[in-house]
Amino acid sequence: MGQSKLRVAMLSTGEEVLHGDITDTNAAWLSRRCFEEGFAMHRRVTVGDSLDELAIELVRCSQVSDIVIVNGGLGPTTDDLTTEAMAMAMNVDVELNAHWLSEMKARFEKNGKTMPKSNIKQAMLPEGAELIDNPVGSACGFVATLNDCLFFFTPGVPSEFKQMFDNEILPQLQTQFPNNLKQEIQRLYTFGLSESLLNDRLEPLELPDLFEIGYRSALPFIEVKLFSPRQHSDISLITDAIRKILADHMVGDGVPMLESVGGLLAQSGQTVAVAEKFTGGYLANWFNQSAMTKDALVQGWVLNENALNTDGDYNPLAAVLAMATASRENAVAHLGLACGNAANGEVALGLSTVEGDWGMIVKTRRSLTHEDFRCYASTMLMDMLRRYLQGKEVFGEISSLITLESLFIPVEDEPIDAQ
Repeated sequence: MGQSKLRVAMLSTGEEVLHGDITDTNAAWLSRRCFEEGFAMHRRVTVGDSLDELAIELVRCSQVSDIVIVNGGLGPTTDDLTTEAMAMAMNVDVELNAHWLSEMKARFEKNGKTMPKSNIKQAMLPEGAELIDNPVGSACGFVATLNDCLFFFTPGVPSEFKQMFDNEILPQLQTQFPNNLKQEIQRLYTFGLSESLLNDRLEPLELPDLFEIGYRSALPFIEVKLFSPRQHSDISLITDAIRKILADHMVGDGVPMLESVGGLLAQSGQTVAVAEKFTGGYLANWFNQSAMTKDALVQGWVLNENALNTDGDYNPLAAVLAMATASRENAVAHLGLACGNAANGEVALGLSTVEGDWGMIVKTRRSLTHEDFRCYASTMLMDMLRRYLQGKEVFGEISSLITLESLFIPVEDEPIDAQ
């Protein structure tokens, strides 16, 4: 069966997954791995711990898919119902797998423990099912067929699930479906253009057969994804064309913005200090999420929005430039970033360098939550830093923001209006 006709689905089980008590990281990981190996998913479903609903969904999956990977519900407790549900769907009984029972007992004994009786449940499989080994956990997996659909059952523990898929399930899929077309993705991260603007700019691009462009919006970024057959000769050509269209709105090439800025800082050997009022530590915390940006961050200050305000005329642009310069000089850093007060959807941002200082006041085009505005302000500062390190114009055009005022002050020169 060729890749174009193969329908692959994933069924995740458990009330904690269904109701969002835990994030289903297994589903995201499996989607990516299946796509890379040419078994792109056409369907993902989540069902709670209900025997009848599980059995019904297993039958439904068998009617619309060729391969289904079922994750979770293979434990020893009473709410682990996946095995029983599959036996019900197949209209068979469960039977003891003596090999797995012996394996579990041996593992407990190796650790100086006696296996609890409840674990016997994990050695019960639907009649006709084939065991899938789990070298690191007590829940074995198994393979079964229903309505000509191939089912693979896996435990929910991520480390066990991933190892079982890579070492046991994927080799079986590759053997049974050798004609699948392996895919790859080029990821380009953008900031400043809306999804509709990106689509308009990229739509005229002529793509080879089996190439496709996709988008993923994750505030405040939009990821542009180029899907293609693996190692296709035109990948570099098309990716370069997309890079050219995205121009200086591309903030990460293959890696998110933070890692991209970290690489630029490491390459330049420059250090950074930050001072924050409205963003309240958001930027400093972001810097600490990547090894290279963390190493470059010398110091961070978080100030109350009422701090450093003086009576009389208050110039937010001058104030934020003073903060950026003070943070850089006091920390003996090469670069200083600062975020001033926010009011009426406006905020002042500043970058201080040995070459001069850049400051701007931006306003949101639409109402944002407090947290989203903090995110945008921090990203603007990170983007100013990126642009400076890349030798680009520091003030970028951001579709969701209006630049009310901007200023560049060269070293030892008089202020020059940028706009």
